[in-house]
Amino acid sequence: MDEAVGRGLVLPDMLLWLHPPGTPPLSAIWLETYRAVYNTESEELATLFPGAEELLTMAAAQNKTVVVISNKGFDILEKSLIRLGMRQYVALVLGDSPDRVLPLKPEPALFTQLIQHRFPAISASATLMVGDTATDLLFARNSGIAACWASYGFGSEADCLPLHPAYRIDSLPELLPLL
Repeated sequence: MDEAVGRGLVLPDMLLWLHPPGTPPLSAIWLETYRAVYNTESEELATLFPGAEELLTMAAAQNKTVVVISNKGFDILEKSLIRLGMRQYVALVLGDSPDRVLPLKPEPALFTQLIQHRFPAISASATLMVGDTATDLLFARNSGIAACWASYGFGSEADCLPLHPAYRIDSLPELLPLL
């Protein structure tokens, strides 16, 4: 499962990737069941990476704008940020939802149509995407922004390094000098 998550696939594609060849097609109930279990049981398992609170506090002190972009569900992202005491540091949360009108990462529309529109004073050249999967790095490339690969996350070196991120960090505190 970690390998599937590390690929950064959206849920339907991840379930297809996990689906054994030669078996009947996936039912829509798979998506509904996965989301129901994930939304009710997994949020409480979310924890902060070491150094996250220090990093977000420093970003706020330097008036940096923090945006959380995920292919996970919006509701669970909000719940996690609130429960972990980090919501006040995040200017915008973008996640999957039933009423989503824009595609998910790696499509650049999240950046070009939502983030740039909401924060027009912040240029693409002053923006850094920090992510742990190839999907994150492709999103940065497609959006024309610099990428920082967080090697301590789910993504694999074989998938991420060929995308030539501008930075690589092996722990969250290594991001502090990049602010």
